[in-house]
Amino acid sequence: MNNKAQSTIPKPFVFVLMPLDKSFDDIYKFGIKGAAEDVGAYAERLDEQIFVEGMLDRIFNQISKADLIIADMTGRNPNVFYEVGYAHALGKITLLLTQDADDIPFDLKHRQHTVYGGSIDLLRKELADRLRWGIAESRRQGRGPSTERISVRLLDIDVPRAGGSADPPTITGTVESRSFGLPVRIRNDSFDGLPSITHLYLFTEEKAYVIPCEYRYATTTDTWASISVLAAEASAPVKMPAEPLEEFKADPIDAPDALLRQFRLPVAVSALPPGAVEGATIHLMFKEGIDSSNAAYRLRLHTPSQYHDFSFRLDITYKTPLPQEAHKEKK
Repeated sequence: MNNKAQSTIPKPFVFVLMPLDKSFDDIYKFGIKGAAEDVGAYAERLDEQIFVEGMLDRIFNQISKADLIIADMTGRNPNVFYEVGYAHALGKITLLLTQDADDIPFDLKHRQHTVYGGSIDLLRKELADRLRWGIAESRRQGRGPSTERISVRLLDIDVPRAGGSADPPTITGTVESRSFGLPVRIRNDSFDGLPSITHLYLFTEEKAYVIPCEYRYATTTDTWASISVLAAEASAPVKMPAEPLEEFKADPIDAPDALLRQFRLPVAVSALPPGAVEGATIHLMFKEGIDSSNAAYRLRLHTPSQYHDFSFRLDITYKTPLPQEAHKEKK
């Protein structure tokens, strides 16, 4: 298996609160996003994201996850004011912007704010400086869920966090056993040590015909036989029958993507120092009578203080291996 040394450390996440009006598009694209790119961060606002929960729930979720908040107070938009109040209640570092200083409420005027008067060049330059300070201060304070940073790789494929703008990757392959192991690598990209990951769950959609399993009476090795997109190592076949894990219906709050089948995986990961990588295997099996499955999945990792979701698809085909005699004839 070819493992290329690639950095998977995520960039600081900046969530942007501003009127979703076309007149602000260039300000957002060239001023705010441009400044974020200049300092090695990435900025998103609500209309760039795909989600199924309510709009306000999504905004609260993203404010909570963000390393930093940027809020354009121009025009005294009531929604923006309300969202800024929520960010302040969480103790989030919030950088205020406006084209007109009179748009900053009296009780916020003592907070640092940037008056850019409609000049995108001025906004980008001054905001970049404030972002550098804000990101450093966020790290120094070390509070909020975003201080934990985890990246996940399945086989040789980086899996993005759920809910972002990136499309979930599809892992495509062919297996020669109805049960097989999917290798997972978990990396601590935080600046500090990561507590142990005590609970792992796999969420699936109803049409997922490949589900988690376990081998109750034997220790098994991975049986991922051949991957169409990557070279993989073949291993000895599993001798003991696989048994599906117990599943239960997820609470809709835990399934904003409508993946309502939830499985508790018998996997735990010990505490990880900064930059450390830990490997594990997710054992999976085809349902009886099924030879192929293409479905969405989400892996959830729980630490003592929060959880981290990662979305992907599996497009897997079961191919009956040739008998030994057939192998000899082919040679």
